[in-house]
Amino acid sequence: MFGFINTTLLWALAAIALPLLIHLLTRRKLRVVTVSTIAFLKRLEKEKIRQLKLRQLLLLLLRMLIVALLVLAFTRPTLRRDHSALAQRAAASAVVILDNSLSMASASEGASLLAQARHQAQRLAALFASGDEVFLITAAKPARLVSSSAFLTSESFAAAAAAISQSAGETDLAGALALAHEKLTAARNVNREVFLLSDGRAELSVAASTSNQSKPAVEAIRGLRGYVIRFDKTLANNLLLQAAALGNQIFERSKTFEVIATVTNNGRNDINNRLAHLFLNGKRVAQQIIDVPAGTERRVTFRAVPDTTGFLFGRFELEDDDLMLDNTRGFVFFIPPQRRVLAVTGHPEDLAYVRLAFNPYENQAANAWHEIAAGDLAAERFEDYDGIVLANVPRLSEAVAQRLMNYLNDGGGVMIFLGSDVDLRNYNEVLLSRVHAGVFGATMGQLAANGAQAAGDNFIKLGRIDFSHPVFSGIFEKSDKTPRLDSPVFHFAVQMQLANGVQPVIEYANGYPFLVERRAGSGTLLIFTSAATEQWSDLAFKGLFAPLTHRCIAYMTQGRDNQRESQFVGEELVATLRVPATAVEMELPDGGRRKLPVKIAGQNYQVRYAGADQSGQYRLWQTTSDSSLRRGNLLQTWAVNFNPNELKLQPLPDQTLRAAMGGNVAFISPEADIVEAVRQARFGSELWPYFLAAAIIAMLVEMWLSRSGRSPTKNAGVASSHDHAAVAAQ
Repeated sequence: MFGFINTTLLWALAAIALPLLIHLLTRRKLRVVTVSTIAFLKRLEKEKIRQLKLRQLLLLLLRMLIVALLVLAFTRPTLRRDHSALAQRAAASAVVILDNSLSMASASEGASLLAQARHQAQRLAALFASGDEVFLITAAKPARLVSSSAFLTSESFAAAAAAISQSAGETDLAGALALAHEKLTAARNVNREVFLLSDGRAELSVAASTSNQSKPAVEAIRGLRGYVIRFDKTLANNLLLQAAALGNQIFERSKTFEVIATVTNNGRNDINNRLAHLFLNGKRVAQQIIDVPAGTERRVTFRAVPDTTGFLFGRFELEDDDLMLDNTRGFVFFIPPQRRVLAVTGHPEDLAYVRLAFNPYENQAANAWHEIAAGDLAAERFEDYDGIVLANVPRLSEAVAQRLMNYLNDGGGVMIFLGSDVDLRNYNEVLLSRVHAGVFGATMGQLAANGAQAAGDNFIKLGRIDFSHPVFSGIFEKSDKTPRLDSPVFHFAVQMQLANGVQPVIEYANGYPFLVERRAGSGTLLIFTSAATEQWSDLAFKGLFAPLTHRCIAYMTQGRDNQRESQFVGEELVATLRVPATAVEMELPDGGRRKLPVKIAGQNYQVRYAGADQSGQYRLWQTTSDSSLRRGNLLQTWAVNFNPNELKLQPLPDQTLRAAMGGNVAFISPEADIVEAVRQARFGSELWPYFLAAAIIAMLVEMWLSRSGRSPTKNAGVASSHDHAAVAAQ
């Protein structure tokens, strides 16, 4: 389509008539004079007059063409392939999507990609004029509008673009395009544009063109012009802290724990002799030197000893490289200051040895043991305890079983010892079926009377043991590849058929399980298929019993507040509180504070925070009446990290972006003059240089033709008479 940028100058095309008017007004009126050579001139008339008229006509047309070309050059004509109201430069509604996600922090050659994108966004301000409205959206998860109202001046937009900060979140391009769709659909102006400044590393699909449900789908934006400015450079030297794995272990004060860091080299070059540090509650406790060839990953094991209880925040750090935001990864674990255990039994003697194993010293502050009768279980508030021990509890009601299931799902621990009064069918129906652990079957052996050994050889010993399980950590010497132990003798036990996927920790010699672990939600269920009484076995008199029982209770009671799974930047943080809290505040990694509402969720209280846009440690405090955050109770801690998948994604293909943005999309190089490139995309290729060149050529031809018509002749008198006669003959 042919158009003009300066359409107001088109009226000047009327100047084309000026050469014609000049020609008509300056025609010479000559008298006809008969001379002696008239016969000769008449013979020349046919061949000369025709040439003269043709030259004069050509000169007139050239002069009119010169005027037309000059006027058209000043109107800045353009050539477009589509029809757009932008050619008439009506007011526009525009959305600028600025990608400030983790991958845009890459700075392999000085300035980061985000800094380059901010600079180009500020340059875009020159494209907007009075009457335009511009919205600015950041694409880091979750995508956000910088301002709910549009920017109406180029200065305010440029200032807002310059203030965009770097985020460690992944790219939420689907959310950004959805916001753009919402704003442009309600736009008041006819012309609508969307600008995307990004490296294109995102997951995206277009709802109308694909059935791939693994990627966020967006509705294509129709009827607008799109512009994509890509910023993407390969990293030369970069190590990525991909994961921090604590594994399945028991955390205790003054005892060693392990954490494994996974380090990936996603740069072009091999990296050697790079320091990796481990910090615990802000103190550096370990470091190692690592070598990671390009395109590979290394797992590095660190060991440290915590010197306190409660929530502990650990952090890995690497030395600076081309992308510094991926050089830090945090993790959180919890060491209970006091393990609060609810012990439930039908007969107190059934818990005598378990009680001693858990709390060997009277009034030990580290452990809190509350013992009740089986009939009082329904009246207890489970959420007040870290773990529940059931020993020879005859039956469980449907309501109590459901409460135990909810307790497990919320991170509590339950440990079961069987006994003579236990109704195995009841346990199968109301509890084991809910947790999908298996079923109790037939009994094995014969109960001993009054502590005497059962008659004959009818006893069972232990068989296979999973010594890699955390409950055995620290019990045996590290030099023992296959630990040896004095097996207890079991006079009586219960067979258990395990559900698919459930593995025993300890088996009897006949292959039936003795100790079973079942993960239910965030909690742990431990089942002993025998009892810790003399009638059932001599387990309580063996050296294995006390450390095994103590560590089983420690293992099941640590899961409630032990958040070993970190959150990603941009995700919502949710805390379930077991105690009422009316005033809570979230402490952010940068030291800022946010007051949050507390909502009732069933029998608990819940706090939600949707603004986790920074990486680092988040802490939820219950504030006191004097509003001193530090003097309140620490309720919860999170480690919020970047999503490593962001750096593994390949840039989206052009056709995907074109489909998501409505099809009418121009791709612009970041090295190009972005303002001029957008103008060309808006109005097409400008043709004024060609019109100006054509005008100059036409002037040169006019000058040559005009001069050639006045060439001197040998007989000036004859030529003069010829001219006069020719003009007179007109």
